Amino acid sequence: MESLPLTVNGKLNTRALPAPEYQDADQYRAPANAVEELLTGIYAQVLGVERVGVDDSFFDLGGDSISSMQVVARARAAGLVCRPRDIFVEQTVSRLAQVVTLADGESGVADTGVGPVVATPIMRWLYSLDGPIDEFNQTVVLQVPAEVTEADVIAVLQAVLDHHAMLRLRVADAENGDLTVPEPGSVDACDCLCTVGELTADTLAAVRAQLNPATGSMLTAAWVPETRQLALMIHHLAVDAVSWRILLEDLNIAWAQHRSGQPVVLPTPGTSFGRWSRLLDQHARTADVLATADVWRTVAAAPAALPAPQPDTDVYANAGQLSASLDVETTGQLLGDVPAAFHAGVQDILLIAFGLAWSEYLGSEQGSIGIDVEGHGRTEELFGDADLSRTVGWFTSKYPVALDFDRNTGGISWEQVVNGDAALGAVIKKAKEQLRSVPDGLTYGLLRYLNPDVELDNPDPTIGFNYLGRLGAGAADLSDDLWRLDPDAVSLTAAGGRVNTPLGHTVELNAGTMDTEAGPQLQATWTWAPSALDEEQIQKVSKLWSDALAGICAHVRSGGGGLTPSDVAPARLSQQQIDDLTAQFDMVDVLPLTPLQHGLLFHTGLSQDSEDLYAVQLDISVSGRLDVERMRDAVQTVITRRPNVVAHFYEDFGEPVQILPANPELAWQYVDLSGRSDIDAQIAQISAAERAAVCRLGDQPPFRAAVLRTGEETYRFVLTNHHIVLDGWSKPILLQEIFVSYFGQRLPAPVPYRRFVSWLAEQDNDAARAAWRGVFSGFETPTLVGTPGLALGRRAVESFQVSAETTQALGELARSCHTTVSTVLQGAWAQVLMWLTGQPDVAFGTAVSGRPTDVPGADSMVGLLINTVPVRATITPETTVASLMNQLQGAYTDTLDHQHLALNEIHRATGHDQLFDTVFVYENYPIDTAALLGVQELSITDFTNREYNHYPLSVQAVPGHELGLRVEYDTNVFDRQRIKRLVNRLQRVLVAMTADMREKS
Repeated sequence: MESLPLTVNGKLNTRALPAPEYQDADQYRAPANAVEELLTGIYAQVLGVERVGVDDSFFDLGGDSISSMQVVARARAAGLVCRPRDIFVEQTVSRLAQVVTLADGESGVADTGVGPVVATPIMRWLYSLDGPIDEFNQTVVLQVPAEVTEADVIAVLQAVLDHHAMLRLRVADAENGDLTVPEPGSVDACDCLCTVGELTADTLAAVRAQLNPATGSMLTAAWVPETRQLALMIHHLAVDAVSWRILLEDLNIAWAQHRSGQPVVLPTPGTSFGRWSRLLDQHARTADVLATADVWRTVAAAPAALPAPQPDTDVYANAGQLSASLDVETTGQLLGDVPAAFHAGVQDILLIAFGLAWSEYLGSEQGSIGIDVEGHGRTEELFGDADLSRTVGWFTSKYPVALDFDRNTGGISWEQVVNGDAALGAVIKKAKEQLRSVPDGLTYGLLRYLNPDVELDNPDPTIGFNYLGRLGAGAADLSDDLWRLDPDAVSLTAAGGRVNTPLGHTVELNAGTMDTEAGPQLQATWTWAPSALDEEQIQKVSKLWSDALAGICAHVRSGGGGLTPSDVAPARLSQQQIDDLTAQFDMVDVLPLTPLQHGLLFHTGLSQDSEDLYAVQLDISVSGRLDVERMRDAVQTVITRRPNVVAHFYEDFGEPVQILPANPELAWQYVDLSGRSDIDAQIAQISAAERAAVCRLGDQPPFRAAVLRTGEETYRFVLTNHHIVLDGWSKPILLQEIFVSYFGQRLPAPVPYRRFVSWLAEQDNDAARAAWRGVFSGFETPTLVGTPGLALGRRAVESFQVSAETTQALGELARSCHTTVSTVLQGAWAQVLMWLTGQPDVAFGTAVSGRPTDVPGADSMVGLLINTVPVRATITPETTVASLMNQLQGAYTDTLDHQHLALNEIHRATGHDQLFDTVFVYENYPIDTAALLGVQELSITDFTNREYNHYPLSVQAVPGHELGLRVEYDTNVFDRQRIKRLVNRLQRVLVAMTADMREKS
């Protein structure tokens, strides 16, 4: 189906669905709509795989940060807008498809890039080298189609020169920031190209000599008509590894258009390098960047592992070079299984093995090993409207890391590393956490080179590491009609870089994953300073690195891997605590408790000897031919998607945590009660047992399901949960997913509960406390209707209806006051509390959904997101309905961004132990039973929802043709007659409020 049919309420219309087709959820799932089809095709192209299912993880398929930018660029070309961060967060096509937007042609900030350019950190680093840099370049050799002529080459190069601003960069005075980009057309492709008979090192040297940043000669090329080879040399100031991917695509687009006689129109480049450089210059002085300075000082203080290169003699022209490669099988593991096992990136694993190799080579005396790491530097999320997916330039970030493997204090032996011993896991995890503790690498360069107020001048580490990601992915489907990299010209590419620029490191490793006919293969090039090392030494280190990588793969094959503290943040757990949990539980994640969950866990602990108030039970009467096993499978499908619903709450550490199982098990029972005379008693007994079970959070799952057969085609479907895992807004979502799964229909990818918990931990609680303190300024007497210290009594519920006429009038009143019916009802409840307590300044609690709009997918999350917050109303003889509405609406607006703050924190901020003991809730999440079931198969004849709380008085308003009022109360505080009087008072207040507004209108 192209789309799911919906009811007028936006719910799934199962009556309009076709007959279900069942399939194994573990099998490949094909795209279900045009967006998913586009994205699966793009994933396959970029990652060089034959087929991608919508549930396949981008990173399990071998993706990395650089290839994520390729996905973004190709998606943009197909009319879909997303960011690399979206791919990191969503990972699968099914989830990414929910957050991509359609390109409108004007999204983001695009510009020509003409004008001044601020020298970026990497540019300033280059100009800090003590030696010539005019010929410092990157070289590629292309094989072009047979019919291409010199005139065609010039036309295509001209299109690319005019389109990409940095290819026209002029550097008059880099030290004083005199960098500029002239208008398109200012560089003539004819002047950049020379025709030669053969590509040799000498030929390339002559062509390379034409590079001159001062005059704007950033690109030069050599064309060999006989072999149809084109050598492109671009000064490194204007290009990086990501840029070459963009340029190769644009060369082919330009060629295709030029060959067919069309005007060359290349895809919009997005944010220019010039604008990006100015944004970085401003960002370097922000508080967030300055806050990283001390961390960088500590990291950069690691002692040099090797002697520094000598700038006069150790230059790229005479540097030692060694190439090495891993086998395809090991490479495949390093791209998929290994990083997945350790919840890390491919670069993390390669870098950790690199550090292990150097630790072994340098010996036990070497403590922390400093390594200079290069990153792609295209951190778009720093600036909301930036789009660098098709921008050519040198964006590279360069920053130090320090790895300490404790080899001198009883660490594991090298034999254990090579064999993938169990002890290797702890070493990898510790190193991963050291890498995670380093701030965004871009900030190091910003502080060192763009912020004169920060002293960060330690020498760069003498060892360098650069992982270029997937290179040539998707190239297998390129035909001879396209311009492509020449696989036989590796030596020529290396010769192009033989310049007299000083080496930046004593040893540097540049690695990338190349697509070969046999599959992806990790290839590496070692470059070293002859004054410090020789080839034999580098061969030894290279062998150590490959042995370490093989050992890590062996460790994972034997079951190694696992979570580390950074994976479970914001939960505050040590590695030892995580390992202890791993030994006890088969877990996929660990989360901290939300503030409300903390409170519910506390109340559950207090009520161990009695039925927990917070056991919630939904009892649905179903008639028809219910397939019990299908229903069980449907519920299992949903909890597998939503493991937080069956989380285990663990309290043995300082702070309780919730453990999400890797393979959730459904607590399920089916009981056939048909033919029994005591069916109602049996149902009550089973239901009570289910409620008791979910309250044993220490040893029982907090969610259970049961089907009770009461007749030939009549059933009771009972869902029971502790409130600690589900709120009222989640229940309709959960039910809809169960029945959609029951009828064999496809479910959208779930939004993980972790996203909300992480968001909650990032909020500014100081600002929230200040906001609530302001709203309750001058509030003196808490609004309490119960007796302090009185034990909780039996809960009772009374239900009432507000007439249709008054219900309609309440809606009109809300519209006339430019507010909501919920606010009107809160105003009425405030007046009832004033009558009940005799206080003119009253407070009561209300439930808020807790689903922030700035958390993608929050409206479809399942879990406990709600919060209880106070509402204050001050009523005097002069207070009118309109002024009361304005008062309530104003307080709501003032605290709207702070509704996440825990109630106990609000109490502390306002200076009170307790503000209220009554709650008024407007339920706007009714369960649409008609939309849940398929026509002529099942029908819901009745359902009841049992849900209580610990407050002595709660009122729940349920929208409808006649507004419903559900009053829950503590029988130790109120009796039935008093509740009736209270509701009568509320009804009279509602009528009076609507009448007052009618008179005034």
